Amino acid sequence: MNRVVPLAALAALLLAVVPDSSVAQEAELRPMYELPTITVLAPVEGDPLYDQVMALYEQARWEDAAKLHRDAAESMPKNDANAYAEYDRAARLYFYAGEYGEARDMMENAASIAEATGDMESAAYRHIDAAFIAVWEGYPGKRREHVEIAERYANEYDFGKEDASHVYALTRGVGTLPMDE
Repeated sequence: MNRVVPLAALAALLLAVVPDSSVAQEAELRPMYELPTITVLAPVEGDPLYDQVMALYEQARWEDAAKLHRDAAESMPKNDANAYAEYDRAARLYFYAGEYGEARDMMENAASIAEATGDMESAAYRHIDAAFIAVWEGYPGKRREHVEIAERYANEYDFGKEDASHVYALTRGVGTLPMDE
């Protein structure tokens, strides 16, 4: 639907939005920082990735679907918040396919993107997932590493009491899973 904006309203909007030259000069002198913006786009119907992945899901071809999600994440700019969801999906699908090393790598990538975008709670949960995958992989050193990171984040960052308790409960649970040390 096209909307026609009266010329006077458009001119008033421009005057309100465009700063005067003294403000613009002052802004040029101050250092500028770009804060991360976390916006994750899920594949939707009509998206070629969505159509391809859905066909693979229907055939239970988890590893092939994981590769599509991984490739989608790797084609995005580094630390793009949208890559977080793709790496997370790839990790889970690799896990279902029994590819535990790939699953842990993808979950570590999801955690690093969450960290880079300032979403430390999601990063902590991804580290817990990576620790769980390390148990299946038979990699006790990685389990300990990811448990320690998740607990450190719960201590150092402003997690709500409920989230911090949940992180500790999950790390205790992952820490008690039997595996050869």
